[in-house]
Amino acid sequence: MTLDFSTAPLEGRARLDYWREVVCTTFVQYEMDVPQPTSAGFRGRVTAQTLGDLGVARVVSDPHTVFRSPTLIRRSGEDDLLVNLAVQGCVTVSQQERDAVLRPGDFTVYDSARPCRIVCADPFELLVLKVPRPLFDAHCPLARDAMATTVPGDHGVGALFAPFFHSLTGHSAGLSPDARARIGATLLELLATALSERTDSGARLGVPRAAHMDRARRYIIDHIADPDLSPAMVARALGISVRYLHAIFRAEDTSPSRWILQQRIDRAAGLLADPGRAGRSVTDIAYAVGFKDASHFTRAFKDRHGFSPREYRRRLAG
Repeated sequence: MTLDFSTAPLEGRARLDYWREVVCTTFVQYEMDVPQPTSAGFRGRVTAQTLGDLGVARVVSDPHTVFRSPTLIRRSGEDDLLVNLAVQGCVTVSQQERDAVLRPGDFTVYDSARPCRIVCADPFELLVLKVPRPLFDAHCPLARDAMATTVPGDHGVGALFAPFFHSLTGHSAGLSPDARARIGATLLELLATALSERTDSGARLGVPRAAHMDRARRYIIDHIADPDLSPAMVARALGISVRYLHAIFRAEDTSPSRWILQQRIDRAAGLLADPGRAGRSVTDIAYAVGFKDASHFTRAFKDRHGFSPREYRRRLAG
């Protein structure tokens, strides 16, 4: 269902009061500054809908500024990430001592849990994507380094994300809830890929390669029991490309696949050495650390430790 809010039916000061309520209800709580000459006759319209867990809205409005202060953030308790894509006019999003200046087609992301300011100095049209933090962090875990940076919409993955996002506001109203959720997931994947272009080089956003490596290792360790764990899965979770993931592991004279295998074998060795798990079979332990095939586990374990898993356990037991 699409919701449509407009100041048009109202008169005078009631328009601005209504607009504040619409903006704070649709997105997050903001404080608002409106240029005095337009306050009495302020014009604004929001059309909003959902795509699964995502909120999508089109905003057409007279000039104004919204901001979130530390006091408001503490009071409101909201914790979402918001993507702004400029359609008309110029919009400036400021956060973390950065200023993203958006011309038509450009977009940026900002964190509602941090102080921010969005300045719209001229009449404007803006698309807004509201993403709950758990969902954003799962798809774009490194995007905190891209807050309030301009992502151009005329080249790279941004040139795919921007028109796709724009098309959704006019063509998704009649879709089923399942279709809308799937489209929302596609939009989020495109966003993650576009933001990863801002982080792949690391230095451009001040993210050292070591930080990417640390996050990759932690993700692998946390998901080592998943038999589908792969370099592609790790890269997707971290919001970086598979090529870049291989590059940071290559700098450590290894590869993502090799490191995953080593962690699985080392985790299995710990289980085999635990007297409390003496009753578990070697096959059970192989599956518990993400191996899909017991014979593959046995070969890999012997290559690393020099003994088969059974012999390793027997020697430790004395």
